[in-house]
This record gives sequence, C-alpha cells and structure tokens, in this order.
Amino acid sequence: MIKIFTNETEWNIFNNVLQSGGLYAKSQKERKLLDEITKAIWTDNTSTRPDFISDDFMIEMFEIDDIVTSKKGKNNPQRKADARALRDVENWMSNYPEGTFREDLMIIAHGDTRYDPETDTFTPDDSVSHHNYGAYLNNFTRICNKHLASVEAYRKNYHNKKLGFLIVDDSTMYLSKLRVHGRDIFLSLPFFDKNFMKSFIKSDVDFVVWAFNNKYTYTEENSKAHAPLLPNVALINKDNYYNKYSKKFDVKSMISLEE
Repeated sequence: MIKIFTNETEWNIFNNVLQSGGLYAKSQKERKLLDEITKAIWTDNTSTRPDFISDDFMIEMFEIDDIVTSKKGKNNPQRKADARALRDVENWMSNYPEGTFREDLMIIAHGDTRYDPETDTFTPDDSVSHHNYGAYLNNFTRICNKHLASVEAYRKNYHNKKLGFLIVDDSTMYLSKLRVHGRDIFLSLPFFDKNFMKSFIKSDVDFVVWAFNNKYTYTEENSKAHAPLLPNVALINKDNYYNKYSKKFDVKSMISLEE
C-alpha cells in the first residue's frame, strides 16, 4: 500500500510512491518520464508549495476517496471514525507505564462509521450510502479544481520545471458490471474515465501520477487479492489524458467491488 499509517507525513507518502512496485506507463515517452521522476533527487517543499521539487520537476499531491461527504467535503464520516479510533487506541495505550510501547510505534486506525459513541450502538447501513462512484467523482473534482487554481502560482515560482499532480487514491475498485475479466478490469480505472480526466484537458499540468491505495479485486479463492492487471502507480502524460480507450463512464452504473 502507498499509505498505511494514519500519521504518515506527505513526504513519507510521496517517497512510498516513488519506491512502489507495480508502476505503469504505457508509451515510451511516459516510461522515460516515469524513470526520470523516480530517479530524481527530490526536496520536501510542502511549507511553500507545490509540495515536492527537483531540478526538473515539481509535483503537487492531494488525496481523494469515494466517501459520501457533506459541507463540501468538510464532513467526512470515515475520517471522523478513523480519528475516533486513533484516539481510542492512544487512550488505551496511555493506561500503561511509560516505556511499554516504542516511541516510534506507528498505529493503523480504521473506524466503523456505523458506530455511535454517544449511544454505544451500531446503526446498520448500506455500503452505497457510505461510498459510491458519484461521491468518488465529486470528491475528485472538488479537490482537483482547488489545486488547479494554484497552477499559475506554481508556474510563476518555478517556470522552468515540468508540473505534475500526484493523486493518492483511497477509493475502492469500481466496475460497470461485476462479470468482467482481464483488460476490462484495467480499463475501468479512473484515468480512462473522461468524467475524471476532463479536468486536466485544458489545464497547464504536464503529467498526472495516480497512486492507488485501495484498489482490490475479490474472488471466491481469495477474498482480498490484487488483480494482476492493476498497477499500484500509473503515470499519464498530458498527450494521453484522453486516448483511444477513454470514454465517459456511466456514473450510476459503476459498482464497487466491496458491494
């Protein structure tokens, strides 16, 4: 996974991406660009933005998910549940003597959105009300447009560098129908959906690096297995924001493999 621990820094996540296996770049030009990016000497620039810079490149990073939110993304029930779970673990650990746990201990905290701490009860829900493709697209569009608004400033600060966006994607895998195989699974990734990529078509972003943190396929033999055709990280050059496989997905027909 690209991101495992709740308290990982942006710099740590970025380096996880650079060191990840399962890298995908289709064209020779994209493969060369990906090789240059992974071999570059990078500097943490998160205090001033864009987030990371090298001699030839600058990259702005943001995270997206498919969680149904409100208040323009400010009310994210999953993140609230995760924060509550982290606090519970930390409070439990505080009951033990100092030195019981290593100082560099990292905690994975994933909360259950169905749990109400005030009543100590669980409220059943259907997964579609928790996450769906429409929320996935809405969250992406809102966050991506916010970062696109800063592109001019990035160019002004570093006019000689190529600009890329790094998307850390926590959403589940979506398909238009559950009985698909091989290449159809791969072609269901969001960078083939014009609903997503249209944000970049007229932008001044040179490339997109899409890092998948939660794309799994599920089979009877293995309940949580990576599909062999799914990359961990994909690079898309601006020449390929739309390609011969691109199409506008039917948002309402997309089904999460967690259903």
